[in-house]
Amino acid sequence: MTNTLIMKTTNFLLVSFFCITAISISNAQVEVLNGTWNLNEFTFINEENTDTMNSDKLREDDSVWDLFFMETNKFKQTSNMSGSGTMDSQEGTWKTSNENLTFDLEMNEQKIELNYTYELKDNTLILNRSNPVGTMKVIAKFKRI
Repeated sequence: MTNTLIMKTTNFLLVSFFCITAISISNAQVEVLNGTWNLNEFTFINEENTDTMNSDKLREDDSVWDLFFMETNKFKQTSNMSGSGTMDSQEGTWKTSNENLTFDLEMNEQKIELNYTYELKDNTLILNRSNPVGTMKVIAKFKRI
């Protein structure tokens, strides 16, 4: 009986450790992403062409795409890069899972889910998104301000 009790206690402690670690990692991701991020580089890739706009070109064209990650997974993005010629804002929520970042936004009175893969590297947030058939891809790099 003593061995069984030791095994149960050990299993309980291991499960507790993994749960606490997972919660700590999730909280760390939230803390790392919270804040304001400005677009620093934008790459559009399709079957015929790759077009990259660096920070100088983005400034020259007055291109704006700002991301606001807030407490309790609230989110807002502001951009003039939709092609409408106006500055548009959308609000919603965000969540991460492994290397995936998902935005649930309200756009034109519709709820839309946008899925990206993401990477944090040297205070740069890198978002990647492809269309479902893989013929177009966007890579957006943001710097924290």
